[in-house]
Amino acid sequence: MLAASPLAASEWGAAEGAAASSLVNSRSEISVIGGAPLLGLLAARDAASLPVALDGRLFLASVAFDAAWDVWFTLKPAAGLGAGAWKEDALSAGVVYEHHGLSVAVKETDGAVFLTAAGRTKEIQVSELFGLLYRNSMKETFGGAVTYAVFRNLEPLTEEEGTVALRMGDDGLYYYSLTPDRQIEAAPRWLLAVNGVLYGLRIEDSSLLFVSKKIAAARPELPPERALRP
Repeated sequence: MLAASPLAASEWGAAEGAAASSLVNSRSEISVIGGAPLLGLLAARDAASLPVALDGRLFLASVAFDAAWDVWFTLKPAAGLGAGAWKEDALSAGVVYEHHGLSVAVKETDGAVFLTAAGRTKEIQVSELFGLLYRNSMKETFGGAVTYAVFRNLEPLTEEEGTVALRMGDDGLYYYSLTPDRQIEAAPRWLLAVNGVLYGLRIEDSSLLFVSKKIAAARPELPPERALRP
């Protein structure tokens, strides 16, 4: 599985083109530098999950994020309904996932999740799940300096939709932030500044847009990120 490349403007569909034109026309100081339809990003989410065979059945393991940006471990059948999601902190005590007569014991220890079903145990590193999301999700490089993987997020408790921006720092750690859709429907959320230019996210006409804007010499206050704990 290869990481999807950002779509050039000439490769957008009608929805993305209309969204870009509308945004540029209404806010001439903001430039659209890329984008993708939200449904396409959602459809690509499973390709960035880890396939896990449990007692002859195929499941997909991944992570999701709540409103506080806390990490949740998710497990769902590769086909059909019946997903489970548990906050990492709760997994140290262990939980049981039930799916059509199959019982799976789920427990995390020191950043590793252990899945035990039918007497067999499989180990999954949480860092591996972050790695899959980074490698196999759509990428966008801002200002030729910082590359983000972007993917859709469904909050486990509220089911609110949003976009996660995930990058790898010079220290080898993953850094991420969650942006709810409602936060960027009216105005962009700026992620970083490079050489006097702001870069960020915007949603319009069912598309996620990557946008930029020139700024004055003073550095604006940008939102924080959270690092995957080692």
